[in-house]
Amino acid sequence: MNHFAGHHGWKRPSGPAQCARALAFGGLLAWLGLGTASFAIPITPAAFNGTQLVESFEGLAAGSNVGAGPFAGLLEPGTTGSFTFASGVTLTNPIPNPGTMSNGVFVHDFAVATGTTNNWGTNGTVSSAVNVPFGSAYIGAFDNLTSATNPVSMTFTFSGDQGPVGAYVTGAGGKTVTLSAYDALGNFLESATVPTVPVASWGSNFLGLSRTEGIRSVIFSGVDFGLDGLTFQALPEPDAFVLGIVGILMLAAWHPRRSDP
Repeated sequence: MNHFAGHHGWKRPSGPAQCARALAFGGLLAWLGLGTASFAIPITPAAFNGTQLVESFEGLAAGSNVGAGPFAGLLEPGTTGSFTFASGVTLTNPIPNPGTMSNGVFVHDFAVATGTTNNWGTNGTVSSAVNVPFGSAYIGAFDNLTSATNPVSMTFTFSGDQGPVGAYVTGAGGKTVTLSAYDALGNFLESATVPTVPVASWGSNFLGLSRTEGIRSVIFSGVDFGLDGLTFQALPEPDAFVLGIVGILMLAAWHPRRSDP
């Protein structure tokens, strides 16, 4: 709805001691997050350790890759290609942005202009920066083409692997917002869904996931929703000590012996 105003000749020992070493090695890899068995889990803001980055979608201006939306204070990032925000996160879908009224993404920034309100029905309206969790702006999308019944989405891509990722979300009353996470190869990892909440509670409605092997992109989707405070934290690089321990255990677990002729 329109609501704006193994090698040959060698074999691996298989005795109890060797099996124990292999199990220890596999356990360490899992503890370090280097193994293949990993999964995403829903998180709260407490999952971040202070090194995270936060995107509040402020500071945009209409230009070569940012369109001026149909209402005052609305901006449309990504009109000609991917758009990277100040925090380094990149909007990669829908690209090029088809526009607010065509199921595209918009940034509503009250620092650009006032007077435009966003009506989320029973959850209330976003009519000033007071209604926005962080700063003066948020990013959103809504299904304007089919009477607000089909989910629309926005995709954010990171330059490196992230551990925890999330944002504060809400939208039209009685709806939900879903966050889906993907790895560097585009493989789906997991998703989480939360219901929308009244605008007054937006700043406490956090939707997030974490993965030890890394999240490279996320998709937020909903019928009529907005998000603010997109928060993400890069996975730490293994230090020299950890790599040394891994190397020692690899040698212990996989030490070969020559086969009998």
